[in-house]
Amino acid sequence: MSCELLSKIKRVHLLGIGGVGMTGLAFLLKERGFIVSGSDIKESYNTNLLKDHSFQVFMGHSISNLTDVDLVCFSSAIKDDNIELLEAKRRGLPVMRRAELLAILSQDDKVIAISGSHGKTTTSAMTAFVLNELGYNPNVFIGGVSLNFGKCAWTGKDIFVVETDESDGSFLFFKPWVSIITNIDVEHLDFYKDKDNLEKSFLDFSLNTKGITIGCGDEANVRCILDRVSGLSYGFSSHNDVRAENIRRFGDYTVFDLILKKEKFFDVKIILLGKHNVLNSLAIICLAQYLNESIDKVIDMLGRFRGTKRRFEIKENFDGVIFVDDYAHHPTEIEAVLEATESLPKKRTIVVFQPHRYSRVKLLYKEFSRCFYKCDYLIVTDIYSAGEDKIKGIDGKFIFDEIKKNFNKDIVYIPKENLYKDVPLILEEGDLVLGLGAGDINIIMDSIVNEFKAIRSKTRYLFK
Repeated sequence: MSCELLSKIKRVHLLGIGGVGMTGLAFLLKERGFIVSGSDIKESYNTNLLKDHSFQVFMGHSISNLTDVDLVCFSSAIKDDNIELLEAKRRGLPVMRRAELLAILSQDDKVIAISGSHGKTTTSAMTAFVLNELGYNPNVFIGGVSLNFGKCAWTGKDIFVVETDESDGSFLFFKPWVSIITNIDVEHLDFYKDKDNLEKSFLDFSLNTKGITIGCGDEANVRCILDRVSGLSYGFSSHNDVRAENIRRFGDYTVFDLILKKEKFFDVKIILLGKHNVLNSLAIICLAQYLNESIDKVIDMLGRFRGTKRRFEIKENFDGVIFVDDYAHHPTEIEAVLEATESLPKKRTIVVFQPHRYSRVKLLYKEFSRCFYKCDYLIVTDIYSAGEDKIKGIDGKFIFDEIKKNFNKDIVYIPKENLYKDVPLILEEGDLVLGLGAGDINIIMDSIVNEFKAIRSKTRYLFK
């Protein structure tokens, strides 16, 4: 479908509207004058947010939800046998995936497309923040809420910053002006079947790029792509065009020295924790170089970027216990988050881990069994299905048993419904508690915090 055909569309219906990406798309479409409705299987923070902004949101999928609809768009979470999707096709309505619609919406803009297995959301939000500060006023679509802007999508002009989705190959709908590849890890083999197909899709994504590809040159598979296209590399190794060294923690900041080919900048500061966020910052420095922007100005802006929700987001600091929510759900991400916590003062690092997707656990259970070594107390709970059907023999107890084989510190399995009452009893003053996962662990963490505060308040009253 072209922009010309899209101009005849007035009403767009979104399947899976409660997902963060679809919620962002809903707001983006509304800002562009479309009438937007949608459906999802259950209420959530996002569905309530949409209702508060006068979107028509249906709970549950039904043919009756498709009243007066011109176009149906669906997320990667929607299955082929979804009743609304089948009905839309039966009626002959235009049907497309989220990325396809975003690609059409961005057709007339210079697209900066961010891809990769990890770090996409933070890098996308950082790109949007820096470009906005530089006066570009970009269109933005991010798979998470930017803490600087308090939203995940908005309309601007000329440039379109978009976080793409490699999980189903839909990032290939885009023809970027600039593409950024943060990394390529073994993921989504239920779609790609093998690693070769996965890596080829990233090469195709880069070959679709009209201008330049920016990528982490420390990763061999990304480096292979950069060797075949016009690109800029970043990382910690000396062969990169942009690199960082002397990384340390100073107060509330991660600090590093920035080395370009002809210049060196000392004591660059970012608020975010961890080497993985230093890498994300280097990607933005590469972009700034390509745009011929002042590196000094961009460095100052990076120090004011606050991050995104659910990326090491501190939910509460109560009675000497700090509660943190993080979206990490892949072994590589979990290792990076735990490494980042090492510089923080604490008594113990306690992780509440909610595995995400049966297929991911089945594929990566050996990697999960080795990624928690930097935490002191591990709590494993039930798998969040994300709409997948159960796989025989793959459940929370399975992954707990696998992790326990290699984890020689405190570890316990707690069913999801018991977390809110059992976890607070484990906590001690000085603990750092991380809720890790891409499901509803953030909501569970809220209930854990509330129960912990209630117990501690009651204890203080009793022993007053």
